[in-house]
Amino acid sequence: FFFLESNTHIEHTHTAEAGMRNPSGGSPAGCTLIGILAMLAAPADAVRCVTPTCQCEALKAVYSDLQISDIHTGFPGTEADCCKLSDVRCNDAGGITDLKLRGGTSTPSGVIPLESLKGLVELNRLDLGKDSSSSISGTIPGSLATVGNLRDLTLTAKRLSGTLPAELLGADAKGRLEELKVTGRISGTVPASYCESPSPKQGESKEYGMLQDLELGDNEHLSGTLSWSCFTQQYLEELRLDSTALSGTLPQFVDLPRIEEVDLSETKLSGTVPGRLCGKPGADPSPLQLLKLSRIEDLSGTMPEQCFKLANLKELNLKRTRVAGTLPRDMDLRQIEVIDFSNSGLSGTISDGLRRSKSLRFLELSRAGVSGTVPSFLNSLSLDGPGASCRLVDDTHSGNFQCPLPMDVPSCTRIYGQEIDCEYDYASPPPPPPRGFDGLDDLSPGMMALLLLFCLSGAGAAVHLVRRSLAPRKSIAEAAAMALEMQVGDIKVVK
Repeated sequence: FFFLESNTHIEHTHTAEAGMRNPSGGSPAGCTLIGILAMLAAPADAVRCVTPTCQCEALKAVYSDLQISDIHTGFPGTEADCCKLSDVRCNDAGGITDLKLRGGTSTPSGVIPLESLKGLVELNRLDLGKDSSSSISGTIPGSLATVGNLRDLTLTAKRLSGTLPAELLGADAKGRLEELKVTGRISGTVPASYCESPSPKQGESKEYGMLQDLELGDNEHLSGTLSWSCFTQQYLEELRLDSTALSGTLPQFVDLPRIEEVDLSETKLSGTVPGRLCGKPGADPSPLQLLKLSRIEDLSGTMPEQCFKLANLKELNLKRTRVAGTLPRDMDLRQIEVIDFSNSGLSGTISDGLRRSKSLRFLELSRAGVSGTVPSFLNSLSLDGPGASCRLVDDTHSGNFQCPLPMDVPSCTRIYGQEIDCEYDYASPPPPPPRGFDGLDDLSPGMMALLLLFCLSGAGAAVHLVRRSLAPRKSIAEAAAMALEMQVGDIKVVK
């Protein structure tokens, strides 16, 4: 038994340990025949590391497989209390519940160490490192969701590839994941079962195992359509699918009462903005804090008015879409920090309701249909200083805004460091250039030099040379014949 206890890869069953302990629950009383038989008879899926010592040994195997060490203690090369490692959290009994590789170790590499992770039987959260500091590669094993009591799985390594296993999340899942974040070179489609609620097991609450966070952004090869059920998740709080090749029409029936963040930017989705995405009429105020729909070229229609009256919204981005509509005068976005309507179909004026948006630090309205007076209250907001930006036009002219521009709003009335020119008639196009001898555009530099010589000298030799050179170029000769005689100084250019 001593040999089994000290071996890194041996896992003990709760049954076996119970058979080797005194009735009082103390230390093992010895190698009883019942205890040994219980261990040997335990089924493979019941073999579990239930002691902190055993889980720490399993963690050593995980670190070894990922070729990492703790930056402060050198673990696993040196002995250390696993619960005091930089990227590890434990419960009160010493069981490892969180493993989040977020800077407390050297750079992880290799493949996902599924077998070693199975020894962390109390694990709730697993994060194998942010994409900028992870060299983990390979594919995602579907049975990863069965590790411990895993509820939150983050895999943001740019070298991950393959497809999303259906058994990782949702109705077909082997475990009870509630939060899934995957970034890499993932291809294929999003399994429809991901947004289908699993059947609760006996003794589980109705919220147990329900999807709360689905983040699959920055997988440019992830394609196909998204199941409509992803927009009717009662417990979903975050939905991020940005920078993917996902397509299809946005459903108009949306029921996401707990949604806080939606990022569908830079996808191939189409349709119109669902009105219920910003809350149901007559229901409690929407908790939505982020709505990013930028660079969806086929997104059109009218922006629902309730999306401009979200008390908790911090970012609203419709950049480079065909979404239209008029900005309401009673806009109420008092927590807003970022507004980007550039290159969209939105129109109207800068609402006086923005006066309450004291946290606004980014305002982008260039190439949209917003017009009218630039309000002086913009200067009282947070649009000036580090990280702030206010861009009303995309050049040094006043665009659709009325003059004079308020001089006390320098952050909004300057572009590229220059004052916006209020005298410029932006609506009137510049006069066309005077019509002249069209054939000049076709002349080579040598011919231009000959014409210059002719105009300056008027010498007979130059005239003869120009006429002889023009003759073979039929298009120029014909153009010259059709044009009126062109007066250059005291000399006429004729056929």
